[in-house]
Amino acid sequence: MTSSQRGPLDDPSLELAAMVDLEREVDIFKAERPYPSERDAWHQEQRRVFAACLSREGLEDFDLATFKRIVSTRGYGDIGAQSVLISSINALDATGIDELRLMVRELLWGDGRDEERINRVLGSDDVPVQGFGESVVLKLFAIAHPEHWLPLFALGGDSGKIAMLGRLGGPARWTDGKSRGRTHVETNALLKQTLDPLLPDDPWGQAQLAYWLMRRSDKALMPDHDAIGEAAQELLIEEDFLREIRALLEEKKQVIFYGPPGTGKTYLAQRFAQALQPDPAKRDIVQFHPSSSYEDFFEGFRPQIDHQGQMVYELRKGPLALLAEAAEADPLTPHIMIIDEINRANLPRVFGELLFLLEYRSHSVKTSYRPDEGFELPPNLYFIGTMNTADRSIALVDAALRRRFDFVPFMPHDGPMEGLLRRWLEAHDGPVWVANLVDRVNEDLRRALRGPHLQIGHSYFMRPGLDGDEATLRRIWDYNVYPFIEDQLYGREHELAQFRWENVLARYGQLDLTRS
Repeated sequence: MTSSQRGPLDDPSLELAAMVDLEREVDIFKAERPYPSERDAWHQEQRRVFAACLSREGLEDFDLATFKRIVSTRGYGDIGAQSVLISSINALDATGIDELRLMVRELLWGDGRDEERINRVLGSDDVPVQGFGESVVLKLFAIAHPEHWLPLFALGGDSGKIAMLGRLGGPARWTDGKSRGRTHVETNALLKQTLDPLLPDDPWGQAQLAYWLMRRSDKALMPDHDAIGEAAQELLIEEDFLREIRALLEEKKQVIFYGPPGTGKTYLAQRFAQALQPDPAKRDIVQFHPSSSYEDFFEGFRPQIDHQGQMVYELRKGPLALLAEAAEADPLTPHIMIIDEINRANLPRVFGELLFLLEYRSHSVKTSYRPDEGFELPPNLYFIGTMNTADRSIALVDAALRRRFDFVPFMPHDGPMEGLLRRWLEAHDGPVWVANLVDRVNEDLRRALRGPHLQIGHSYFMRPGLDGDEATLRRIWDYNVYPFIEDQLYGREHELAQFRWENVLARYGQLDLTRS
């Protein structure tokens, strides 16, 4: 096949309108990312293994197992979950497998131009499998023909080839009157023409440089100030507090909110995550418990019934693997995982080897169930954990975990949470004297329990329509607040008696507190 059939542009007008100065950026890219890393070497080795399967000779004796690895793993580029395609391949008989082999051979090595063969596959109703889409086609080309194709599979979207060309000064519109195949060929060729002099004969590095340039021009964790300000106004806290948390996330990528129960840690984490990332598909929340496991959180084998009705075990991804996969596929936007009650699980057991990656994001590890495939946490994946201190669990957090997280206190009497209940009651026309009462009781608890971690949280009384009716307040106290205090002062009946509702009300009654 001639070079004119494969990659170069036929239209000489398709040149970048204004080339940015990229040479100086390459050194920054290599140092900051950094490049190349162990993970990059693994991807390039995977391409060599995969290329043997997709070569002319390899397609004569089709290695179906390797082909499934090509389309279902992140090796040499992530194309997302391909469950439909894999299920369809698994259902093929010998004839169907041979039809798949012939289709792949024609796609990669057949007659005609690349764009024509791409269009034939994408536009055909006679494909032997379901789910054989654009991303699969483009990954096969990148593996089989690295001298012409970059491992950049998306065309549109924030991290697609058109957006990348726009970042480099290229035209904003490409698709008018052109087929998908032609548009992929043109955008790929122009990106390669631009990036090849910077990292010669390194298509993987060129693709990583393109992603890095996009992140550099539009930093992932930088929502507009209105989003942060709106969240702060809604939460009735200082905007600077949320900005400080954002700065912590940008630096370390994981924080833990800790404090007594009812101080709004989980609620604030969810609202703050929404401000950073409005798309709910790019946020997730999980709750840890004593039985939480690595298999629940990351991935593990699960039983299922195959198409023949037989019990089989499938490696199924958990919430962390799924969100990491989504973050890697969309590296220009933040993805946020909230781990509620993170301290309730055995963290070394749940995270396993992934604890290492919390600190070393540029490294990869071999995971328990995929020893042949390295895994790394994408730089645009952030963690917010919450931790109740009433069970004294913060004292049990080992130094290794402390080093990997920044810890943000949520104390009713100090910092951003101080006075929050009062502000909320004022904003909702509620009984402000209740905030004063809670403050006084918390002073008593700090003295009785010799510390700030067992106070009453404000959220118990942040109820719309709370009007100061004593019966309602008594119910909140008797069935929510008092059982918590009783648990902390178990066996200390004399001290406990002073925290019964009638005694608290007599000591810090509404009239005296209103005057104060």
